[in-house]
Amino acid sequence: MSPEKNIGQSSTENIDFNKLKIIVRTNLVWIALIILFTNATAYFYLRYTKDLYESVSEIKLDVKQDATELGIREIVPERQNVNIISAEIETIKSKLFLSSVIDSLNLHVSYYSIGKILNTELHTSSPFLVQHQLTNPAYYDIPFLIEPAASAYRLRVPAYGVAFEGEFDKPLTTRDFSLTIRKKASPAFEPENQYSFVINSRQALLDYMMNNLTVEPLNVNANTIRVSFRDSNPIKAQDLVNGIDSLYLRYSNAQKNLANLQKITWLNNELSQIEQQMGQFEDYFETFTLKNKTSNLTEDLKRTISLINKIDSQRYETSRRITEVNRLIDALAGNAFYLSTSQRSVFPDYINKHIEKLQELYLDMDKMKLSYSESTFAFRQKEAEIESIRKKVYTQLTELKSELLKRLQDLTKSKTSLENEFAGMPDKNTQFSKKARYYKLYEELYLTLMQRKSEFEIAKAGSTPDFKILSTADFPQKPIAPQRLLIHAIGFVAGIVLSFVFVGLLYLANDKITNVYEVERAAGVPMLGVVPAFRGPAEPGVFIVNHPKSMVSEAIRTLRTNLDFFSPASAKKIIAISSTVSGEGKSFLAMNLGGIVALSRKKVVLLDLDMRKPKANLPVNDSDQSKGVSTILIKKNSWQECLLNTTIDNFDFIPSGPHPPNPSELLLNGEFTAMLEG
Repeated sequence: MSPEKNIGQSSTENIDFNKLKIIVRTNLVWIALIILFTNATAYFYLRYTKDLYESVSEIKLDVKQDATELGIREIVPERQNVNIISAEIETIKSKLFLSSVIDSLNLHVSYYSIGKILNTELHTSSPFLVQHQLTNPAYYDIPFLIEPAASAYRLRVPAYGVAFEGEFDKPLTTRDFSLTIRKKASPAFEPENQYSFVINSRQALLDYMMNNLTVEPLNVNANTIRVSFRDSNPIKAQDLVNGIDSLYLRYSNAQKNLANLQKITWLNNELSQIEQQMGQFEDYFETFTLKNKTSNLTEDLKRTISLINKIDSQRYETSRRITEVNRLIDALAGNAFYLSTSQRSVFPDYINKHIEKLQELYLDMDKMKLSYSESTFAFRQKEAEIESIRKKVYTQLTELKSELLKRLQDLTKSKTSLENEFAGMPDKNTQFSKKARYYKLYEELYLTLMQRKSEFEIAKAGSTPDFKILSTADFPQKPIAPQRLLIHAIGFVAGIVLSFVFVGLLYLANDKITNVYEVERAAGVPMLGVVPAFRGPAEPGVFIVNHPKSMVSEAIRTLRTNLDFFSPASAKKIIAISSTVSGEGKSFLAMNLGGIVALSRKKVVLLDLDMRKPKANLPVNDSDQSKGVSTILIKKNSWQECLLNTTIDNFDFIPSGPHPPNPSELLLNGEFTAMLEG
């Protein structure tokens, strides 16, 4: 036989199944209570634990293989995909991104309906809204209880034992916070419900998001990510997943266009500065044009030279005319003068007419001198006419001379002005040309930057996100936890296991003998009989006589029969009945065994050797306690003198006698053996 089989057999032999059955049978109530307790625990756990719902969405990343586009074969594409997916997962789980989700979904205030055991988060079905501003951080993450009335409410803060009165749609301001609570048109406050709200701190919301959000790769080869969120409110779980997906769509696109946005921002700044510079140049050109009446100094320079030359010509002509006028004036002072045709072109027509008239008169006068005397009336009349015209011409020439002098003076001033202007024109032309060159450079740069800006804006407008939402957040129909069937199964199995443990502990702690097999195994001798315990009240007399057909009587008869087979060669048999403690039935068994043997027509003497505690229920009607075994051992009486007859024939009894101070020594000094042999 193999060692394993021997070990199995020995371990099986060490378990007393009869004892185990007795322990199970006697503790069925406790076992039932244990099973009931574990199942009740499972029931109450399910009853007072909120259902947990999970909403899930799927995202696919569009990973661009730049090396493949360039014709280079990827060596570790899978590892690259893993790195990209891991980076996106960490981005979604980052505190910066989750803070953006919190702000976009406005999760700063949580609304609850207070139940007897559990509170239900209302999320979008709250009958009121809270606008808050806390100055004391101690009021974050604690419940505010609200008791609404028609247009007012009572606000209690159990954590600090304070209460406030306020009106809807009006600010409630204290030194710690300022709250404005607004009623919603729908749903309305239910009078039988109690409501509360919690103003969440940023850290509490981040912890809540990070503890309930799960982002994991779904298929590395397909570049897909699974985003899930768990919450006791299925609508909130779905809204959070949709919010994360939508915000990440915008966030990813913004990150992708971040370079373009930065370039566009830089271009806008540069264009603004260039516009300012060009505006300054344009103001300069406008001022220059208004001041100089031109915008082309080269042409102005030519024009100025031409004007100076023209003025010089005019000055020369004017000077010449002045000279001719002076000559004519001097000629008028004499009696005769002659004006050529070329000289007449200098004077105006009205003067030329008078000069011609005057010349004709002088000719006529010269003719009259030949015929008339200077004293004649005609001659004097001719002189008077000549003098009149001469004065008139002189006056006209004087006026003409004044005009010509004034004109000459104006021409001189104009020439001086043009010469001064001409002297400053090269410097102005240099500055103007420099400004014009800069303006042209700025204009070209402005047009180039505008073109680049348009290209970046077109690239931004045409960009698409790097991921697609394959599956939007689903509405969870069934809770994922707690799993009711599993919890009930755990409760039942735990009851069974604890029952086994309980029975095992009782089995290991039980040191009582419960069956014959244990006695035989412990003592190493065969058992002659088993007498069942008698739980009834004590009765006078011998039990086998009063109840001859009881199980106890039958067991004692079986014991008597087995004793007949034990040492059958011995004619005189001595049977000792003892135990370590009192109350185990020694006297009952000895008296009834002696009686059952006596009924088989054998003489039996019952000795009471318990000299410390004499028995009261004796098989004799009258017993003399002054003599007995103790007096026989000290040889005060013989055994014949102490022998008492019982109600059963052939069955006698010797009592223990008076209580001696040394019963053990009396039994060990040899007199007891002599008494038995006598």
